[in-house]
Amino acid sequence: MNSSSRAKVFVHSDQKWEDICVGYVQIVHTDGATYIRGITEKQQKQCNNIVTHQHLNVNKEDWCINLKVNPEIIYEQQGDNIISWEETELKLQIAISFIDNKYSQEFWNQLQNSRRHFRYDDPESTYPIIPSQQNLEAVQLWISDNPELIIQKLTTDPNNTFLEALAKIFQDSEAQQHLHTLEQLHYVIRNLIYLKNENVLKKLLSDKFYMTLFGIMEYHSENKGPQRVSYRNFLSQELKFHQITDLDLEIMEKIHFNYRLSYLKESVMAYYLYLEDPIYNQFNFYINSNNQSILESLLLNHQSQFEQYLLGFLDNLELNCKFINEFFLSFKQFLQIQSLNEAFVTCIGKTDLLRALFSKTLEVQQQQLCFTTLQLTIMIGNSNSQYFQEFLKQNQQLFWKSMETLLFSNMTTLHSMIIDIIQYICQNQAILGQGIDWLMKCFEQKLNASAAASLQEIVQLICQQQKTFSQELIALSIHILNILSQQQKLAIKDKFMIMPALKHFKYLCTSSCSQIIKPFCEPFIQITASGKIHGILEGQIRDIIKYIKNNATLSHYIVIEVKNLNLQDHPLYQKLVQQYSYVQIEDGSKSRMQMEDLKYYENDDSEEQAPQQQTVEVIREVYRLDFSKIVRQRNEDDEDEDEAKVRETKPKGIVFGENCFKRIKTDDDDDEN
Repeated sequence: MNSSSRAKVFVHSDQKWEDICVGYVQIVHTDGATYIRGITEKQQKQCNNIVTHQHLNVNKEDWCINLKVNPEIIYEQQGDNIISWEETELKLQIAISFIDNKYSQEFWNQLQNSRRHFRYDDPESTYPIIPSQQNLEAVQLWISDNPELIIQKLTTDPNNTFLEALAKIFQDSEAQQHLHTLEQLHYVIRNLIYLKNENVLKKLLSDKFYMTLFGIMEYHSENKGPQRVSYRNFLSQELKFHQITDLDLEIMEKIHFNYRLSYLKESVMAYYLYLEDPIYNQFNFYINSNNQSILESLLLNHQSQFEQYLLGFLDNLELNCKFINEFFLSFKQFLQIQSLNEAFVTCIGKTDLLRALFSKTLEVQQQQLCFTTLQLTIMIGNSNSQYFQEFLKQNQQLFWKSMETLLFSNMTTLHSMIIDIIQYICQNQAILGQGIDWLMKCFEQKLNASAAASLQEIVQLICQQQKTFSQELIALSIHILNILSQQQKLAIKDKFMIMPALKHFKYLCTSSCSQIIKPFCEPFIQITASGKIHGILEGQIRDIIKYIKNNATLSHYIVIEVKNLNLQDHPLYQKLVQQYSYVQIEDGSKSRMQMEDLKYYENDDSEEQAPQQQTVEVIREVYRLDFSKIVRQRNEDDEDEDEAKVRETKPKGIVFGENCFKRIKTDDDDDEN
């Protein structure tokens, strides 16, 4: 109950005024009608006639008055705090004397609005109903039932009467901690947002009202307790707007509107706003439309100012890197438009920004700077290949030295971007040679696990693109497979170094150049049988053996190596050895193949070339899955560590579109997912 609504109720009967009760009197909209209702604090005298429609009292409260507002009755305001009228049917004169003069005036305004019976076509009223603490439920219904009218009123009223009233209610309710009223305000604002009208949203997110909106949005049923989020605190204290150049007032308003709407969509309404919600797409439409206008203004109307900003980019590196990353995030899709793309590349070219950034990365390996440098490289390469090729021609040594430095740095979150850039370069035959030479130089250095993983993926992608194995690709593949030989010789093996070698080993098993792996079968077998292989490594090994079984020549070669190492009874190879140790002869019996018979298959490729000419058919035993052999003991901590190091996370914040360096999907992607 609102203490300001406290009042005395008087009834004029038998030619005198009698004090009936003291209560909390409000205007209430319910059951399709409007009532003057008071909850009793102190009963002075009984007068049952002024409490009507008892069926509405679902909460079993003590009412001292409950009378329907009648448009035919003349209500009068006397002084600052008294409202009186005559109930003709009850033959009673009633007066209410409020303690709070301010509330008395508010009650009177609500009463006058209610008497119009919500006549939405009333030309004398700016709004059919003015929000108050007592009629917020009715306001919600009014917005839902009459969206076109509220849109018209909100967008044409220069005094912002409706929003000013909401702001006043919010201020008072928050000061008095009226949580019920605050939650009702929350739903009123939600109804306004779901009108899905850009002009209404601009009003709500304007400089004058956006803090009120985000303050009201804090009061919803799921935002309670110690974890309660203060949107206003973030916007006022943690967030700071940096203006890089002077823009038109209209463009500045669009910038602020876009950020506030994005924050509303992504953070404030995230707990109930789902992707399939139509308003989600509507928000994105407004944001994208404004972003295009902002970019056109920046690159076409204020190009000289933007170039001046880029010239001083290194002066405030941390702040400018944040800006350029936001720039890519917001405007990347619009740089596909030819006029905007040309203007953007012109600005980058005149300021020589790309060269300046690569030079700086050699001096300072700061993650934000390196991320920005690679992101700008991807942007230029993806949108203007001609400029990128020219840049690479003029700055070849600087570029490749920087890429090498970044690859061998500890900033593993950048490796996915390095892979994208090198893959793009190797797709272009004009600069493919530079990429191959760079890869060769990288393998000459001492590899760490993350660099080895990145190089393996790059080489595999190039192999898939070229479709034929050149001498260079064979040499690069051998460099990767050499990791197995190196690790096999070590007493303590690095599972994160082994993983990229296993991935490439598996890829080559299914390629047309599978003979490359034969010299590395022995270290592969010894590593897999070392007894310290668990988790995702074991999964890769089992996949490799599965693919080997589909290649008869390779299978026989592996069986020879397994027997030479006396590992034919090892659980990983037992089935494979049994499968390729028998042949079928005419009488249907089986005889074990001798070692020299197995060697025959080592040099005979006719099985793959012309299987229809085979005279010997390998019998594959049919066996059921033995889950006791498949399910293995694992250490959850070790496996979590494997996942964390092998699957490097990609940088957050920048979303690459469909046209940005598509990769060919391999079996590895499915395995890792």
